[in-house]
Amino acid sequence: MTKLRSSEKRQKKSVLNKTIDFFVKSRYHAYLVGGYVRDTTLGIPPLDIDIVVEGDAIKAATQLNAKLKGKIHKYREFGTASIMTKDKRIDLASAREEKYPSPAKLPHVRPSTITKDLNRRDFTINAIAMSISKENFGEIFDPFGGLEDIKKGTIKVLHKNSFIDDPTRIFRALRYKNRFNFKIEKKTKTLIKEAVAKKIVGRLTGQRILNEIRLIFEEDKYQGIVRDISDYNIFKIKNKDLEFLPQLGAISIYLYFSKINTKYFPLKNYERKIMKELDKIDITISKLEKTSKRSNIYKILSPLSEDVINALPYLSPRLRKKIELFQKSRKMKSYVTGNDLKRLGIKPGRRFKYLLKKMHYLQLDGEIPSRKKALRYLKNLKGNA
Repeated sequence: MTKLRSSEKRQKKSVLNKTIDFFVKSRYHAYLVGGYVRDTTLGIPPLDIDIVVEGDAIKAATQLNAKLKGKIHKYREFGTASIMTKDKRIDLASAREEKYPSPAKLPHVRPSTITKDLNRRDFTINAIAMSISKENFGEIFDPFGGLEDIKKGTIKVLHKNSFIDDPTRIFRALRYKNRFNFKIEKKTKTLIKEAVAKKIVGRLTGQRILNEIRLIFEEDKYQGIVRDISDYNIFKIKNKDLEFLPQLGAISIYLYFSKINTKYFPLKNYERKIMKELDKIDITISKLEKTSKRSNIYKILSPLSEDVINALPYLSPRLRKKIELFQKSRKMKSYVTGNDLKRLGIKPGRRFKYLLKKMHYLQLDGEIPSRKKALRYLKNLKGNA
């Protein structure tokens, strides 16, 4: 049988070696699966450790964590558990088979064997397992030729209804395509197009789609994935907006959200605020470029989210000095306060707020150079009222 060499083999006290040691000495039939096997085969350091247990994965995780002393999370309804250590995340799942009640719905699961567990997976490159049990340690289970597809750089789906059962696999296929610089196999490509034509993605909950998009924007090559999503007519985006994305850094995802239908996405209020601001970013930049007056710069920028303000110099380098000027303006202490207005007999209300702003803007523009002159100006205003 083929043996898979671990990239962590030489680390004497690695989390992986401790985990393997536990299962070799236990009675569990356990397997390294999916992403770990795939990435190790590709020579990429795996981020997480995925393990399938034939039996009670939660019980095995509890016993394993007694040795690893990490933080454990148990998900009894799914028969899974996660252990977070300082260096690694270990995901353990009971071997299972799935049955989808209807398209795009979460599956019903029941305990099974490693062979049937691999059969339920998304792509051949993820349907590979390596035993870490004593009796057949290192044995590879590769029923769908996943190792050969990794070698060829091919993404191939396992079943013709795979994307109908779980449309999130479409997003995953495009992530893998760009992350590994792989090609999607011809039949798999056709199945994606057929699923999209049936509007199957629209049957997913907003939360599940949102989760997939967040994962996409964690990828180094997210721009290519977004382009593929557009090319497959899932979420169309203009080339101009696509080219704009990398310039926004961490908030590029919100520009993307502002260009697609996110009506059913459970986004937070501050996220939707950023989206609205980015959707009008061209207008904001135009206004800033047309003015040099300090108070106008303040009026334009003060309502905006901090993330959007910080992104502006990258979108238009000519604005850098104006942004710096705005940042200094925010730190400037106003000559006139609300208490000053009250002492002059001006009651809180619309005029009260107007005067505070007016005095602040006059100060920013250098028209009132001191607190003394600011108070004199106010008295004259009150006297002429």
